[in-house]
Formats: sequence, structure tokens, C-alpha cells
Amino acid sequence: MRNYPPHYAKYGIPKARYNELRAYCLQYPLWKAEAQSLLGVGAQQYSAMPHGSGVGNPVVKAAERREHLLRKIEQVESVARMVDGGRWYAALIQNCCMGKSLAFIDPAVLPSSNRNAFFVARRSFYLALDGCKHEI
Repeated sequence: MRNYPPHYAKYGIPKARYNELRAYCLQYPLWKAEAQSLLGVGAQQYSAMPHGSGVGNPVVKAAERREHLLRKIEQVESVARMVDGGRWYAALIQNCCMGKSLAFIDPAVLPSSNRNAFFVARRSFYLALDGCKHEI
């Protein structure tokens, strides 16, 4: 099935901005995987050999990177929780962030079988994300 971009121009989001927000959300699984992998970073073992630039504390750099990723994850999740009181949270995460089509989302996580209600919730998600993404 083709993925037609919705007409967000009448809601104040141009097509390019919608594509940017969609690409931002599709990075969500990568952020989660990278944040999980940064938990096991240990201290660097120094030797007597000379080395180039980049000398520093890799543990602190990993912690800062992980904190930045966790802020992005929390931003997307909080916006999804905000939409319609959190009823569509799981469906929005699966659709917008993991690229799963509405037809393939488990019906148990959908609060309603009304397709239009889902698309209204998704539109609200992108509108809210557009408003708060300017802060990052």
C-alpha cells in the first residue's frame, strides 16, 4: 500500500515539515537501541603509546549522548501520551515511530476500530510534535 502524505498545509504544516517530523519519529527505534548499548561503556585503558586528538573521558561522553537520546525518546513519548489523553499512545508509537501500517497494528492496542479517529489522533500527534520540536 502506498503511503500518501496527508494534506497538512491546511493545518499549518507544509509537506516538507511533515516529512521532517516523520523522519524524526522513524529514528525512535534507533535511539532506543543506541541508548541501551551505551549502558555498558567502560573506562578507556591507557597505554604508553602516543595517541591523537580525542583524548577525554569516554564514559562521560557516552553518558551525555545517552542523556540526549533519552530526552528525544521522552519528547516523542510524551507527545504521544498527550494526544487524546493517551488512548492512542501504543498505536501512535507503532505507526509513527516504527512505521507499522494501521492494518498491521494489533487490534488489542487500538482503543477504537474507527479509522478516522486514528487518523485524527495521528494528525494531532504531528501537530503537537511540530510545536514542541522547535525547542530542541
